[in-house]
Parts: sequence; C-alpha cells; structure tokens
Amino acid sequence: MEIIVQGKGTEFFAPDEVILNITFTTKGQTYEEVLRVGTQNVQYFVEELLLQNGFQKEDMKTRNFVIREETRYDNLTHQNIFEGFSFNQYATLKFDYDKDKLARMMVAMSKLNNAPMCQVNFGVKNEKECRKNILAKAYKEAEEQALAIAEAAGKNLRQCVKVDFKPFTSDYRSRARFDSDMMYAEKACVGAAQTIANTFTPEDIEITETLYCLWLAE
Repeated sequence: MEIIVQGKGTEFFAPDEVILNITFTTKGQTYEEVLRVGTQNVQYFVEELLLQNGFQKEDMKTRNFVIREETRYDNLTHQNIFEGFSFNQYATLKFDYDKDKLARMMVAMSKLNNAPMCQVNFGVKNEKECRKNILAKAYKEAEEQALAIAEAAGKNLRQCVKVDFKPFTSDYRSRARFDSDMMYAEKACVGAAQTIANTFTPEDIEITETLYCLWLAE
C-alpha cells in the first residue's frame, strides 16, 4: 500500500541580521556627468558613513549598476524626447542586528548630501540551520499522518521511499521594513536616533516549509 502525505513545518525566528538595500541615483545631461557625479556620491558615502561607522568598503556589495538614457514620449509629436542620463547603483550592506547601530546609520545617512534611498530589511543569518529544523518538523508531521492512515487501513507503516519539496520557497526576511523616507522626514528631529532605537522593533520571521512524502505500508 502506498501512502502520499503532505507535512508542514513552521517556526518563528527573531531577526538577528539587518540588511540595508541602498540605491544611489544621479541624473544629468551627459553620460560623463552622471558617471562622475554618481561615483563621487558613492565614494563619499563610503568615506563619510561606512568607514566612520566601523565598516570596511568591501562590506557593501553592489548588486547592480546601470547608466541609462532617459526619454519621454511626446503624445503630440509622437516622438521620444531626450531627457538626459541616469546613474543607478544598487548595493546591500549586512550587519548583526543592533538597534542603536541601525539608528545611528539612518540618522547619519539622512545628513548626507544627495543621500541615497535606503530600505531596511531584517533577516536571519543562519538560514541553512533554520531550514534544517523546519524540514525536520515537516517530515515528522508527514510521518504522523502516514501512520494514522496506515492504522486506519489496518496496515503497518514500513518506510518512506520518496520525499519531494519545493526548495527555497520560504522568505527568510521579516515583513518589517524601514524606508529612508521615514528617516529623512525626521531630519530636524532632535534625538531621532534614540527615538528609532526605542520604538522600532522588527516583526518575527515566520518560516514554513512543505514536504510531500511517499510511504509504504503492508
């Protein structure tokens, strides 16, 4: 007798990692201009914020970099109107979860000239270990279901001969986010860093994995 069951494992984890998704943007009329100004802005960010807060420049990883021509479609002339060039560099910076450090970073960023856009996410560092524990729970639930079905049919559960799952379906990130717009709106707020540290707590991360198991019973 073949028994096919589905097992789910779910756990909640307190975030232990901060992920800054940083976007540097510059616009200008020539390719050379936006390249020069854009790279200067990134270099200034590295020197005035990263290095001043105990990071190394290698800690910030570039995910994407593009300079593109900007155009606007004119409905009257039915032509694309040239509007210059844009420089966009997308980078990530990760560090151990620390409210005070995050608050200092956000306040320091708000004081930069031509400050980049920044979205803060929260995650878990050891995704592999988290996933291992959750899959073990899912397998245990599948085994219990298979055993109940086998007993109901008057059979003895023998062994699991096949396990299938959809890998990397879970999001190891908290749904809590902090956008730089929120920080920039408080640029003039005295004690903004302390306010963030005292009031901003990321939501726990809920992770679920699903297994599909084929058991034999006789």
